[in-house]
Amino acid sequence: MEKQQSEVVLFRHWPRKLKGKAYVYVGEDLTNKSDLLLDYNPVHKKVPVLVYSGQSIAESLIILEYSDDCWNNTAKLLPEDPHQRTKLHLGK
Repeated sequence: MEKQQSEVVLFRHWPRKLKGKAYVYVGEDLTNKSDLLLDYNPVHKKVPVLVYSGQSIAESLIILEYSDDCWNNTAKLLPEDPHQRTKLHLGK
């Protein structure tokens, strides 16, 4: 399988648009992971993975933070309050 050329690619199901940004969805068989997934997330080898302009970002919370920073013309996905955001990192 060759690398995706779309600007935004998500491995795993997310809302139809992430912060209003359309994306290409790539389904994964987690019992038989594709070379493409392993190429984009070679360390953790799991989903979700966001690929934006050829650069990959792994982990749900990191993807949300990146989305808030990258596409800041829409409502924030995460709380503005640093304490509340930290609680998300800690799973509270």
